[in-house]
Amino acid sequence: MNICASGKVLSVLLFLLFTLWIFAPAVWAQPNPERAQAQAQRERTQPGNNAPFWKDVQAGRIGSTQIENIEAGSLISTAGQTWRALHEGPVRFWGAVWLIAVIVAILLFYLIVGPMRLHEPETRRRIWRFAAWERAVHWTVTISFIILAATGLTLYFGKYYVAMLLSYPLYSWVAKLFVSLHNFTAPIFAVSLVLMFLAFLRRNAWRPHDWLWLRRGGGFISKHDPGSGFFNAGEKLWFWIGVTLLGLVMIVSGAVLLFPVYNQTRAVLSTADVVHVIGALAFIGAAFGHIYSGTIGVRGAYRSMRRGWVDETWAKEHHRFWYDDLRAGRAQEASDAPLLAAHAKPEVPRPAP
Repeated sequence: MNICASGKVLSVLLFLLFTLWIFAPAVWAQPNPERAQAQAQRERTQPGNNAPFWKDVQAGRIGSTQIENIEAGSLISTAGQTWRALHEGPVRFWGAVWLIAVIVAILLFYLIVGPMRLHEPETRRRIWRFAAWERAVHWTVTISFIILAATGLTLYFGKYYVAMLLSYPLYSWVAKLFVSLHNFTAPIFAVSLVLMFLAFLRRNAWRPHDWLWLRRGGGFISKHDPGSGFFNAGEKLWFWIGVTLLGLVMIVSGAVLLFPVYNQTRAVLSTADVVHVIGALAFIGAAFGHIYSGTIGVRGAYRSMRRGWVDETWAKEHHRFWYDDLRAGRAQEASDAPLLAAHAKPEVPRPAP
């Protein structure tokens, strides 16, 4: 074979190899209808996206980035999806059911059983029960709690109920105002709640006679109070479960939400928000019962916190053990004398004219 013939053969071989290199993938590729269908579906729902990449994103896998942030490598927070499902679903529904059920139960109890009244006439002798500074702390907690409850419930349920009564632009202004009011009232509530805890801690220690009070339902049905110390068992349960436990839950979770500048992750913020909402709903529902017994449920109870004193008959019938301690000298009535004396200013004699 001469050189010319050899050159032609080599040219043909190179052409065949080039053709095979170009068309071999298409020829050798085996058709996969399911894969083709999945790819077409993905192109419609997520055009240009890489399915394995988004699976990692949805699984919460942390990537690498040069941005200096605690969650910069996480594109999607899986905790946020859980938060949305709870926040917009069962928590909202059952929270509304809980609050309505408590209100209906209190209303039915009042209509069927009625308030607890005194069995003997008042003696007109006053017994001082709460000092002025104790009442000031209590009313600071009460007023701030009402503001927080009203603004919180409006913000949580407002877009479903309040927004229907107002136009959306007007509701957006109301929501902005309530957010500011809620955030600025929260520290006042937290500080006053701690002060009230310290003020009433010693008088809320559990005593054996508190079990008798619970077994008899506080005398609401029989209309005869079984007797208690300075605080009855119902007030002590409210103090330990409501003021202390739920109060601590609200303060801690609220602080996490109010100051999101300490590198909290979105998972921590989502958890704190769900805990804050559930705690608030439980707190508000329990507060309805406390407000009922402290106002129209027990006649004379509101006056003790409003003016600081109760009638002798009221103390004897509702807090018999505390009344017995007063008569025996084992307890003293509330007094503002030490507080006032510490702040009293000495009189400065005026010069003679």
